Amino acid sequence: MRRRMLAAAMLCLFSVSFQTPANADDKQTLGWACPELTALLYVRKSAAPAPTSGARFNAEQYVLRAHLSDTGTWGVAPGWQFSEGEFVLRVAGVVTGKAVSKSKSWDATFDQTLTPSALQSLPDIVKAEYAVKGTEGDLTTIRVKATGEDSDGENTFANRRCGPLTIEMDAVFDVAKGWLHGVKGSWKGAGMRGDVNVDFEYALERVKSFADRAALDKAVETAIDKGLEAMDAREDDYRRGDYASLAAYTYLQSGRGANNKFTALALSRMTKEGNVLKYIQTYHAASMVLALEAKYISDEERRQVAKGQRPGAIKRILTEADKAAMKDAIDYIARSQAGDAPGLFSYGEGIGAGQPPDLSNTQFAALALAAAARCEIEIPVGIVRDMGNGLVDFQQKEGPEVWRVKGRTKRGAWDRERYPDASRGFAYKGTAGGTSGAYGSMTGAGTCSLLLLLDIYESWPSERQKKELPSSQAKQWEVSVQKNADCGMAWLENNYSVSENPGHAAGEYFYYLYALERVGAFAPTEFIGEHEWYAEGALALLLRQNDKGGWGKLEDTCFALLFLGRATTPTRRRVITGK
Repeated sequence: MRRRMLAAAMLCLFSVSFQTPANADDKQTLGWACPELTALLYVRKSAAPAPTSGARFNAEQYVLRAHLSDTGTWGVAPGWQFSEGEFVLRVAGVVTGKAVSKSKSWDATFDQTLTPSALQSLPDIVKAEYAVKGTEGDLTTIRVKATGEDSDGENTFANRRCGPLTIEMDAVFDVAKGWLHGVKGSWKGAGMRGDVNVDFEYALERVKSFADRAALDKAVETAIDKGLEAMDAREDDYRRGDYASLAAYTYLQSGRGANNKFTALALSRMTKEGNVLKYIQTYHAASMVLALEAKYISDEERRQVAKGQRPGAIKRILTEADKAAMKDAIDYIARSQAGDAPGLFSYGEGIGAGQPPDLSNTQFAALALAAAARCEIEIPVGIVRDMGNGLVDFQQKEGPEVWRVKGRTKRGAWDRERYPDASRGFAYKGTAGGTSGAYGSMTGAGTCSLLLLLDIYESWPSERQKKELPSSQAKQWEVSVQKNADCGMAWLENNYSVSENPGHAAGEYFYYLYALERVGAFAPTEFIGEHEWYAEGALALLLRQNDKGGWGKLEDTCFALLFLGRATTPTRRRVITGK
């Protein structure tokens, strides 16, 4: 599974003067010519103002080449929480592909009506004019002016007027590298919270670019090694049982054996005998079950899963001590079900007493139940059935029908088809109701939980299935759970991103990517819609890895490593998505 290569990092800063082009080389062509496996980080060099409109003034913007057409148009929907940098880079990146010396000017139109969240801050239609201003070496400056007003004078999404918008900027394109180098300009307009009149400057700060998948895979192995070393250096961060369980699971799934010094340390800290609360919370007990199972996953199975394959035989032969520990944790999870919502979970006995169930804890309970089932640990009767029935409380009741990717034609084009499964996401708390409560990490959690329940149910012999569901109810239950999973996948496809946690401005980005990895494994599929989710997510993580090898907090580093290591065992069920 492990592959090695040091990934190159390139630094480009926006600091050069330009002159009117003279005798420019006709072979210098504006266009996103960098390899598809390229990720770019743009940083706001000018100070971000206090938010006075619906726009966020993000310090960092992540752009993947795979999300752009050759002309620079974006192939994924802009983020749910509209960002100034996202939009100016989107406008600046539209290029024609013509020779620099011959491309005098062009224009483009941006229709915002298909992105309801953007309507809070942008006019319906934005028109942009482009003119080549100058060139120096491989860098070409383009003068851009974008203007727009609402077509009907009102913002129909928020029922508020969106005032005139003017963006003026110089966009610098690196012809040799084939990517946008930076932008500098001003933004004037009126948004939900008042007028906006700010200057901005975004510069390309970091690049990860690979010629092919093999090179990316080797860089991923280097990143995993560095990430594990970062965890080693922060052993104090997993002194508590719940963090120790997550760390042990991550070490084991990243190729570290149980006898490794740091893996053994994390395993030893998972349980503290004699404590008033043996398990700190549901997360703790569930992560412990995952770590215990991971001790018995064969190298061959890991190699198959790392390649995106469904493993042949799944066999776990636990010691009696580990069997007893896993059964005890499953019993705790079963006792922690919400009294008025069987099959759903909050933080567990003690710490979670009286708290309403949430999807995050419920998802970890589902992961633990599936791991226990693979280890032939008995699961209490009814919990799978009840969770399948209860998860619908976290899912949107309605959603738009979408054209979803069916597969590829013989010529390689993407074939889309309108399916009856509406795009219905999941929220953290129950009864999402409308469309505003759903976001990426929770939709991934809900979708993968449903697929896990189907997998557990199908793995049982007929007699055990009958204990869980009478024959008269079984088919209807399976159809309902499968349909809700398909609708969750439709939402992930329709709102796809590996740059942010869609629908969640506050973040939880690494938790979202780990949810995406589980969905990809449980589906199982290499594509979500048109997007090769693993390669794109790995690129985004390589770009975000810090100098010490980690990704911030311990749990964020764990989630990043679990994604990169493709830690999840695939299920038997498939959902509709690009193949």
